[in-house]
Amino acid sequence: MLHLSFRISEVIDEDAVHARVPFVARTQQCFAVKAGIDGLLDVARRLFCDTSEAIHKLANKYREEFNLPNLKIPFKSRQGFYLSIPQKDINGKLPSKFIQVLKHGNNIHFSTLELASLNVRNNSAAAECYMRTELCLEALIDSIREDVSALTLLAEVLCLLDMIVNSFAHTISTKPVDRYTRPEFTDYGPLAIDAGRHPILESIHNDFIPNSIFLSEASNMVIIMGPNMSGKSTYLQQVCLLVILGQIGCYVPARFSSLRVVDRIFTRMGTGDNLESNSSTFMTEMKETAFVMQSVSPRSLIVVDELGRATSSTDGFAVAWSCCEHLLSLKTYTIFATHMENLSELATIYPNVKILHFDVDVKNNRLDFKFQLKDGLRHVPHYGLLLAGVAGLPSSVIETARRITSRIIEKEMKRMEVNCMQYHPLQIVYRVAQRLICLRYSNQDEDSIRQALQNLKENYADGKL
Repeated sequence: MLHLSFRISEVIDEDAVHARVPFVARTQQCFAVKAGIDGLLDVARRLFCDTSEAIHKLANKYREEFNLPNLKIPFKSRQGFYLSIPQKDINGKLPSKFIQVLKHGNNIHFSTLELASLNVRNNSAAAECYMRTELCLEALIDSIREDVSALTLLAEVLCLLDMIVNSFAHTISTKPVDRYTRPEFTDYGPLAIDAGRHPILESIHNDFIPNSIFLSEASNMVIIMGPNMSGKSTYLQQVCLLVILGQIGCYVPARFSSLRVVDRIFTRMGTGDNLESNSSTFMTEMKETAFVMQSVSPRSLIVVDELGRATSSTDGFAVAWSCCEHLLSLKTYTIFATHMENLSELATIYPNVKILHFDVDVKNNRLDFKFQLKDGLRHVPHYGLLLAGVAGLPSSVIETARRITSRIIEKEMKRMEVNCMQYHPLQIVYRVAQRLICLRYSNQDEDSIRQALQNLKENYADGKL
């Protein structure tokens, strides 16, 4: 592109601009090409300047000779130069050399034989300038046409840039300075977003709650739990949007963000059958999941919003568990939202699995959604039954369901406690490895890293990890 820019700047005068005033526009066209490019063009421009100057000298001569201080010499594209004076300045008849007299409002327009002759010469010189300029521009275009493929690519880039400037840049420029920040990028580092916000919903809701995300080689899967309407789906979409915004060159709505460049984002969201392909809801889920499994790479980002809930509970849980184990073996970054609390046992077996939940309080048999993502597993008792009661199910049905689910949960909690105790030492070691990997990709100075290592050593010795 540099040689194209240089070639154009050699021919086109950078001072030439578009103008609405007719004579200024004519002058700009005559001088659009730099001097020295075409000898005949230079001669025509000299004649154009001489005749233009002679016309203005002629107007000054008439002002003095006929005592017409308010005499003006306007220009029109079709008519060329002509003379004009206010009607109130005329005492008696006009001099005989003034021809083509025409009243126009409160002014009198006219010309002279001398002016008409100069007009012809001026128009002829301008026409010659136009022709020679066109020849110079055609020669320039012919030389540029060799690089038309590069120009086509540049046009596509400019279209994308125009979209970014007119949408993203406008959004960013209308926000406070610290609301959107420039993301950092690494090839193999973590995906870290601190206090990220949904770029669309935050413009609708002034009290939008920000949430963070951290994925790394040592913690490459996050399982998110929480009741219905607690914010899981919105959060998954938010992470995808922030990664996309960052990779297309836009600032992101977050306090801080460090992104690992991803090759593709795979999502498995929503429910619904497909009548056209004769696929049930579960079959549609499985087809989408199979495509992800077959196409994913270690540099991909996978986002799953529920899996296996459209079939029997045992088969659905088994499919979700096995899919998680398969993705863990690929070391790809995965965010998995689910209502299956048994999936949290993955964290007791695989230290690189982290469990998060959306905070919810239960007050007077009502769910109070905080929309705040927190660490660990939080069991919200019978949130499905609470929503069922709000929907209008009979109280007797709700009570029976409550007794059944209480017995099931009691058995599951005891089994999970045993698993947590069994795998706790391995989790501690893995957390140390995770923090060491993060320090490996850190851009802090040497003293800060040394202090972080000392703190890690002390926390490990005190059992605070």
